[in-house]
Amino acid sequence: MRHVGVLEAKTQLSALLDAVEKTGEPVVITRHGKAIARLSAETSFADQPRRLTGEELLARSRALRATQSPDPEPLSWEAMEAIARDEPGLS
Repeated sequence: MRHVGVLEAKTQLSALLDAVEKTGEPVVITRHGKAIARLSAETSFADQPRRLTGEELLARSRALRATQSPDPEPLSWEAMEAIARDEPGLS
């Protein structure tokens, strides 16, 4: 990954954009040696996942619920606290 200073990025922006477009490799823009921004290729709209409609989301939610078994019995708050205290790494 190429690192360039702010001044170079300012004066060579067009060339940097061409390089990113051609190679796909991002360019990190630095100020005083510290990375402050990243110039990277834009993903096309076709590469992004399609948003679900309300009906599709509802259908997926119902299908997921159908695969899950119901809880055998509801737990009280006190019972959940006791389980959390007894399990290592949960407290």
